[in-house]
Amino acid sequence: MTQAEANKQTAAAAYQRIFGDLDITGVDEYMSKDFIQHNPTIADGPEGVKALVRMLISQGVPKQKSVFKHVVAEDDIVILHSRYEMAGKEWRFIDIYRIENEKLAEHWDAMMPMPDVRGNNNPMF
Repeated sequence: MTQAEANKQTAAAAYQRIFGDLDITGVDEYMSKDFIQHNPTIADGPEGVKALVRMLISQGVPKQKSVFKHVVAEDDIVILHSRYEMAGKEWRFIDIYRIENEKLAEHWDAMMPMPDVRGNNNPMF
């Protein structure tokens, strides 16, 4: 298995465990202790992600199977394009992770809810 393939597996497994299964213990298993977060609404480090997962649970976000449309890797970067149910809406996410020593070390993202009124009939996923 190439390093890129291993990184894809790590990122997808981490995403499922943390955000699909809403399992806070996955944060310690899959994230580096000095995790860098580029989403400005979430604090750096594993504690920031744990706080996010706790918030999702408190808002009634269900456990769900992560569905990836694209999983792309180059060198130490993995891009996940996924769908997610949150706040009664279907969302699309693009998460970018930098992998270091088999751990998620850095994160960027973009997200959007499925609009109520669509401007076209092209699928978002």
